[in-house]
Amino acid sequence: MIKWMNEKCRYAVSVSLIIVLAMTGCSWDADPKKDVTDASGQISEYYPDDAKLSESEKFDEFSKNMFMGEIVENTINMHYTIAYPENYGIEDYEVSLGSYDPSDAENAKKELEELQQTLQKFSRDNLTKEQQITYDILDDYVKIELDSEDLYYYGEVFSPLTGFHTQLPVLMAEYTFRCERDVTDYLTLLSQTDETFSSYFVYEQEKADAGLGMPDFSLDDSIEACEEFTENPDECYLIDTFDERIDALDDITDEKKEEYKKQNKELVLNDVMDAYHNLSKNLETLKGKGKNEKGLCNFDKGKEYYEYLVRSNVGSDMSIADIKKTTEEFIDTRMSAIYEILLDNMDVYDMYMADEPLSYFEPDEIMEDLIEKCGKDFGNIPDVTYEIKYVPEAMEEHLNPAFYLTPPIDDSNANVIYINRKYEDREDLYPLLAHEGYPGHLYQIVSSASYDRPLVRNLFSFSGYTEGFATYAELYSYTLADVETDYAKMKQYDNSVSLALSAYIDICVNYYGWDEEDVREYLEEMGMGDEETAKEVFQMVVGEPSEYLEYYVGFLEIMNLRNEAKEKLGSRFNLRDFHEFLISVGPAPFYLIEDYMQEWIEEQN
Repeated sequence: MIKWMNEKCRYAVSVSLIIVLAMTGCSWDADPKKDVTDASGQISEYYPDDAKLSESEKFDEFSKNMFMGEIVENTINMHYTIAYPENYGIEDYEVSLGSYDPSDAENAKKELEELQQTLQKFSRDNLTKEQQITYDILDDYVKIELDSEDLYYYGEVFSPLTGFHTQLPVLMAEYTFRCERDVTDYLTLLSQTDETFSSYFVYEQEKADAGLGMPDFSLDDSIEACEEFTENPDECYLIDTFDERIDALDDITDEKKEEYKKQNKELVLNDVMDAYHNLSKNLETLKGKGKNEKGLCNFDKGKEYYEYLVRSNVGSDMSIADIKKTTEEFIDTRMSAIYEILLDNMDVYDMYMADEPLSYFEPDEIMEDLIEKCGKDFGNIPDVTYEIKYVPEAMEEHLNPAFYLTPPIDDSNANVIYINRKYEDREDLYPLLAHEGYPGHLYQIVSSASYDRPLVRNLFSFSGYTEGFATYAELYSYTLADVETDYAKMKQYDNSVSLALSAYIDICVNYYGWDEEDVREYLEEMGMGDEETAKEVFQMVVGEPSEYLEYYVGFLEIMNLRNEAKEKLGSRFNLRDFHEFLISVGPAPFYLIEDYMQEWIEEQN
């Protein structure tokens, strides 16, 4: 008796939404594995060949040089990572949304090999502990990408949920204006929309020609997103949000503000709308070219790519078979626990069927309640500001129930949480805001930023870590809600089983070859869903492979780490200290975090 998950992935990821041309595929991803390579061939120049510097000083210089050289390659990346680039010595840069070139794969391989050679110049043992973590992450990244170079066309740019076209408008609507240069950069980026879409569409054409094109149902969803965005041009939120932001600027005259408003409106109504119309038409030309309307495993190297996603995006070195087996056991255990609660307390059943909320507070009140209650187990809550907004109505159909936009590394107060009204009635706001805010993403990101890490770490993001931590925090929050204990526990188990089922179907479709009928039969065996639900779930996991694993397996890996630490430390285990350890390490693959945890455990003895 489990209420089924939303047809879309439950939560959008946290960190800055950025464009990525990764070694194994071109993709626009809300929580990307950021590509640290470009076509310039300058990686070796980041290494400071100065005999007067110590090994540690050389690594700091290398990290800084690499960060500075790569962050300027995409203006949205830079803007969402750094609030004040001039403070980092970045004055002159080319404004760009990014682009795709058929030679990118070859150039990226050369850059990765050069980065690997540069890393080998350092003696890891002579680096600080924080530098060693960064070194390990860079080394691991390079090895994974080089091993996956033949999977270049398995990525996706215009996927239905996390595609470039669905994420870009929100990014532009939240593009902070701190000075006039931000305004002119923003307008330049808008003017490049059509050119950038066309550039990335070349990749889609090459994918299709290679027999790896999107299935028609994914194309239909992406086309629908474009059409809905352009349905009422004059009411486009990129017009109103621009006017609000520029009115708040003090160092621009009213006359200049009106000029910029006029320019923005013209760009939105012409360039941006044309870009979405053209993209819609271009995507239409790909219909019928997709050779596979099932999971990744039906492509020649689909299983290999799925394993790559689990390793690179999720950050887990568990085999797919082990994840599947563990998930089956998890579902059975939690389902049994649910039935035990119902047998002991049938009042919970009535509350559950009535879908009673965990809190009657408004969003801001919920956040304050969470901040007050989670300090005991999650350490000091950072004293930062945040804003809760609602997703524009025009994008509700194609964006997730909620998401958090991370602040730049030099402006920790620029925190924004979006809630999608389309899902508000179906989701408990209490755990949702725990996921996106405290003690989830907002706490995790802001607290993590307080550690003095090499700048190059900001070029990377590990979805399994960030989403796993937020999911872990979300499930923890059920213990804080002011409702009957059995009901809170029931909801917690229900939520976790729903997520595990989603991940299980993702694996079975993309790695073991389940079709839509298999999904329907499985849901029927579990006592839930119907043909329409099966269709929606099937198409979701085909269109966004491994997306659910970032949440579920990320959560599972954190629980495994916690259980291991608790077993080895015994009475010395402290939950708050464990959480602070995870924050101190920061985003990284779990198999690396486990190595660092062994050192941490020894320090506790």
